[in-house]
Amino acid sequence: MRIRILLGFGWALLISLISSNAVGQSTKIASDYPNRTIRLIVPFNAGGPADALARPLAEALNKKYGYQIIIENKPGANTAIGAQYVAKSNADGYTLLFGSDAGMSLAPATQKSLPYNAAKDFSGVSMVAQLTQLLFVSDSFPATSVLELASLAQKSPNSVSYASIGAGSQSHVAIETLSRQLKIKMNHIPYTGATTALTDVVAGNVQVMMSTIAGPLPFIKSGKIRPLALAGPERNKILPNVPTFTEAGVSGFESRGWFGIMAPAKTPPEVINLLSKHIWEIAHSDQYVSQVIEFHGFDIAKVSPKDFPEFLVNDRLKWKNLVDQMGDSLN
Repeated sequence: MRIRILLGFGWALLISLISSNAVGQSTKIASDYPNRTIRLIVPFNAGGPADALARPLAEALNKKYGYQIIIENKPGANTAIGAQYVAKSNADGYTLLFGSDAGMSLAPATQKSLPYNAAKDFSGVSMVAQLTQLLFVSDSFPATSVLELASLAQKSPNSVSYASIGAGSQSHVAIETLSRQLKIKMNHIPYTGATTALTDVVAGNVQVMMSTIAGPLPFIKSGKIRPLALAGPERNKILPNVPTFTEAGVSGFESRGWFGIMAPAKTPPEVINLLSKHIWEIAHSDQYVSQVIEFHGFDIAKVSPKDFPEFLVNDRLKWKNLVDQMGDSLN
């Protein structure tokens, strides 16, 4: 009996020491943070909408708060490559993900297996920006409104083609949802990224696409792409003459997303709190809002760091319910 008591005491002491050591290491990481280079992984191609937000954010954090943040693009597999890399990284705040609804909410709803668990492998740090999807067509396509597009597509099912940045992507789900509402069928042409998809829309090889405003904006300004409607509750300052879907005669249709910073799960709360405070301040600074968010047609983030974790839970549920309702139309 005495031996059992001593063994039990020994195990309890060992567990206590291990726990104390872990807490001590966590506290040390937080108190020293940041003392070396932070890698911000962007799971999209360089030069895209995510880069347009991430690089100025990193520069501002470096300049104002003395961070040393570098951007690393790790695109592929609908953001899964970059997300997996961060999920398996040390939870010390030195490897972060420039996440989005694409990888954190939509991918879990559309893909049967992922190399990461969006709900368990990440901690939400801060939302950076929100976005509204834009429906647009090639300038050579005759439709000048959403209802004209619907009319043309209804006359000849699958004669109109639309581009997406990949099967199961937000652009794919958005147009399939719209097609169901308009009771039309269009031919889906999936691409591996926004650049190649936009190139074919500009060339007239594909007629229709939906994406963030940032990508097609230069082509809209040059007259090579015609915007039809914004899938949000209000117009955007950068495209004041483009109506919302409600204004265009299609009520109830919205397709919105977000970009934000994610850290590996179990990152010390003190590190998360410091990062979220500084990122939120930069993302809402006058300079960042005017020169980055509004300049590229994004929306100011309205979900605070405190509410971000709960938002992520609800966002995953929203996309899962939507994808479940669509069934085979996404295949």
